[in-house]
Order: sequence, then C-alpha cells, then structure tokens
Amino acid sequence: MARRSRRPSSGTRPEDEESGQQWLYGMQPVLEALRQRSKGIEKIWIAYGRSGPGTRQILSLARADKIPVSFRDRASLDSKAGTSKHQGVLALFAAVTPVDFEAFWQGLPYGSKRFLALLDEVQDPHNLGAILRTACAAGLEGILLPRHRTSPVSPAVVKASAGAVHSVRLVRVGSAVRTLEALRENGVFVVGAAPKGEKEIYDIDLCQNVCIAIGGEGQGLRPALERLCDILVAIPMVGPIQSLNASVAAGVLFYEVVRQRRAKKTDAPSRNSLSPPGRGKGDGTWRSRFPSS
Repeated sequence: MARRSRRPSSGTRPEDEESGQQWLYGMQPVLEALRQRSKGIEKIWIAYGRSGPGTRQILSLARADKIPVSFRDRASLDSKAGTSKHQGVLALFAAVTPVDFEAFWQGLPYGSKRFLALLDEVQDPHNLGAILRTACAAGLEGILLPRHRTSPVSPAVVKASAGAVHSVRLVRVGSAVRTLEALRENGVFVVGAAPKGEKEIYDIDLCQNVCIAIGGEGQGLRPALERLCDILVAIPMVGPIQSLNASVAAGVLFYEVVRQRRAKKTDAPSRNSLSPPGRGKGDGTWRSRFPSS
C-alpha cells in the first residue's frame, strides 16, 4: 500500500486565504479564469520577457475587462505562487468556494438524471485537479468534497484542472458517511470503486440517478463507505498492473456512465424518477435533513 501523502501547501499567503483570494498560476488556468470568472479577478502579473500567443490572449482579455496587468520579475512571481512552475503568469482572484449541498441539490434542473461523484480522502492536488477536469468534460452535475482529509481547492488544484474548476460544481459536505446515506434515501444509486468489486463497471446499469464514490490514494474507499454503496465495482485489469491512479480510474468510471447513457438514448426522466424501490418519492425533494458542512 502506498504511503499516504501529506496535505500539500495551498500555495497562497495567509493573508490571501483569509481575504478569500488566491494567486492562480499557469497560462491555461489564468486564461480559463478570464473566460469563465473574469469578474472575480483583481489583477494579473506577468513575468518580464513573457510573450507568445497565450500572453497576447491574456492581455487582450484583461484589457477588455479592465483588469490591471503588471509586469514583474520572476522572483516576485515565485514568491506569490509558492512555486517556480507558474509559466510566468499569475492572477489574484476570488477563491473557488464549494457550495452547500442542500442549495446545490435544490438548484439541480428537472428532466435529467443525476450524475454525481463523491471523492473521499483524495489528498493529492494533482489527482484532484485531474479528476475535476475529467468530471467537467464528462458532464457531471457536481463533485462532492468532504470537509476533512480532502485536498483544498488550491491554486495547484486549479492548475491541474486546466481551469475546469470554474465550470464544474464543487459541493462541500460535512460527513461522507451521512452524505451517502442521504443520497441513497433520495433515490441516488451509489456505485463504489473497489479493486475487488462484486461486478465490473461494464456489467451494471448506469442509466439512472448515480453517484460514483472514489477513495483516496493508496487505500481507496474506507470500509465504512464501502458498506454504504449499493454496489462495489471494479475496472478490469487485463495486464500485469493491478491498480490505476485515482484520476485515471475516475475517467474510466465517468465515461462508462456517458457511454451507457448515449447508447440507450431514452427519454430523460423527471428528477429522481428512477429512484430504486423504497427510496425517495421521486419529486426531487430532499427527504431527510442533509448534514451541514
């Protein structure tokens, strides 16, 4: 079993975190932030000598939105980013803040099947960022992030997601156990990823309201969460390697949901109309008090 990684630094100064701001770094993340959340950007720093098409796009978008741009030496950018791997571009922006679950749930659109994922103890920011990028591409409605033992949505996460955090809904929950219990009570089929799952991911019906539960690096889903899943599924390992990185596994799982739903081509049901027997009443109302975060 791999050693559990330590929670990394967020890459922001304490005063930035307290004010609800973060220094975002990297060419693509800054470009995505300008396209998706430009009103949340306070200022942009660019390293002296930085040029090219990406830099010109940033300058053009910043000029259009009247965002101040300053040119600074690389040492200053290194200090703000907490790393030298910032590609010569930084932006001070309002931190990405996950929303409360009840507000998220009630705001989901009618006429579509639920497609969620819960990430339990995913602590590596690069894994989290990669999962968020794939989740955005696969059309997930929300990523549920337990408050404890989960990587914060730091600049490193934003960079690893290539800016996708601005387009996928992040939802903060207090307890992963109570969250899965509440989801099941409200008609969501919970699928847990486990190397020794009861079935392979390709052998179950994912054309229903579904939440994919994915565990952290090294140990996977905790036993307490495995017991709450409707089913545990495995990804078949044909070659000699018997495990996948969490973000790669997430991509396989998410896109099997996409594949099945595209293949079936059925009329979209009303919210929660595919509730398993004995759970929920199918009208989308949250039946039990959701655990506050």
